[in-house]
Amino acid sequence: MIIRDMTLQDRENFLAMVRDFYDSGAALHGFREEIPEKNLNAFLSGNPYLRCLMLESSDRITAGYALLSLSWTTEYGGPLVILEELYLCPDMRGRGLAGAFFRWLFTQYDTDAAAYRLEVAPGNAQVMDIYRKYGYETLEYIQMIKTEPLKK
Repeated sequence: MIIRDMTLQDRENFLAMVRDFYDSGAALHGFREEIPEKNLNAFLSGNPYLRCLMLESSDRITAGYALLSLSWTTEYGGPLVILEELYLCPDMRGRGLAGAFFRWLFTQYDTDAAAYRLEVAPGNAQVMDIYRKYGYETLEYIQMIKTEPLKK
C-alpha cells in the first residue's frame, strides 16, 4: 500500500470519501460540507497538528484516506497520535489494507508517540474488533464535547 500526504489534487476524491464515511454510520453525526474543507485547507497550509493521508493500492488506485491529529497526552507524558478517521473504499476492504496502515502508523511514529488513540461509534463492533487486533483497548471514559461559544 502507498500512504502519502494529501495534495490539493486529492480534494474532490477526499470529499467524496468523507461524505461516504459520515453517511455510513461510522460517526455519531452526519456529513457537514464545510468541515472536511477546513481540515484539508489547514493541512495544506502547514498546520502542525493535523495530517491528511491518501491510501492507495500498489497500482495507485485510491483505497481510502486517514486523518491524524497530533497532540500531547498528559496521562502518558508524551506525544499523542489520534486516528481521527480511517476510511477504506468498500471495494478495497478485506484486502489487509487496515493492517498495512497500522503497521505504517506504528512505524512512522514509533520513536515519538507515547500513545495512540481513536474513537469508534458504539454500534460499530466489527471495526472495534479490527482495532483490538492492532492493540487498541476500550477506555471506560465518557467523552464530552462543546462546540458552541459561551453565551453571555
